[in-house]
Amino acid sequence: MGLGAVLLALVLIGVRPQTDDGFRSAVETGVQDAVSSVGTARLAGQTALRDGTFASYESTVLEDTRESVATALSDLAELPVPGQDSQKLRDEVLPLLQESVRQIGDLGTGLAEDDRATATEAVDGLAGTGEKLAAVLDGLR
Repeated sequence: MGLGAVLLALVLIGVRPQTDDGFRSAVETGVQDAVSSVGTARLAGQTALRDGTFASYESTVLEDTRESVATALSDLAELPVPGQDSQKLRDEVLPLLQESVRQIGDLGTGLAEDDRATATEAVDGLAGTGEKLAAVLDGLR
């Protein structure tokens, strides 16, 4: 897990939002990290599929990105929800984060087992999920 993710987790655990604005800000940070991680995983997968190899570099990248999104997911799931607007936001974002973690895991499995169909499906899925997360992020800004 990267230092940034550890620091974010410590901040989110130590400073729980008590308002919709605080919740929204915490979600924005997590979604921003997820957008970056999903994009990185997708690019690593595209590179591995194009080159026909799954090197230790791609394996490490996928593990790091999966952990980053999983951290954002668990952090959001642990936040108290101060109101209905926050509940709607949580209900929109949690499934996208869950899907991202699943797709990154499927990508890693597909590449490790030389299952191009599974890896390609995961890369395609990450593109769509990444777009949805980016749209949420745009709406939060």
